[in-house]
Amino acid sequence: MDSSTTTEPKGGAAPPASKPPWKALAIGGGIALFVAAIGVTSLLLGPRSSNTTASSGAVVPGQLAPQFILPSLMDPGQTVAVPADGGGHGKPAVLVFFASWCGPCQKEMPALAAAVSRGEAGNAAVLGIDGQDQPAAARAFVTRTGVTFPVGVDQTFAVVNGKYGFGYLPETVFINGSGIVTSVHYGATTPALLRQGVKAFSKG
Repeated sequence: MDSSTTTEPKGGAAPPASKPPWKALAIGGGIALFVAAIGVTSLLLGPRSSNTTASSGAVVPGQLAPQFILPSLMDPGQTVAVPADGGGHGKPAVLVFFASWCGPCQKEMPALAAAVSRGEAGNAAVLGIDGQDQPAAARAFVTRTGVTFPVGVDQTFAVVNGKYGFGYLPETVFINGSGIVTSVHYGATTPALLRQGVKAFSKG
């Protein structure tokens, strides 16, 4: 099987940070300003350098894809899941990790969603995982960008970070019908990269 990973380019988006308590700001105002300055510098430089790969806990080709069940974003009462056999019924799966607040995701999704709608994912089950998002914003994003595949809500990053080890979005994971990760793409996925990942399912 031809397994591969790609490096994460600059511009990946980290999840929104929680606001610190006002008491802490009052006590440590000078420290907060210093930290803020560091944060601005970090944003200018990008969350990761262009030659870095996933964190040590991230999924890698060759391993069994972590299983999960998430509530559906667009179909209340339904779920979106990946069991041990890949897409759910012995067929491959493509997992698209994104969020409406993620800049690279906003650029990625229209073309990627259109490619999926054209059938460029072949017989793979394409599943979206929306991380740490506002439900209304996420639904509007999915509608606006033409997403037709099922999307699961990962409000706490339990799947994005906890099970798959990603700290930034977007990411795409390709899983064969046996539930094995065949490739992981860090950063925005183009239609060409989608076709490349799907093509690898038939190799090996």
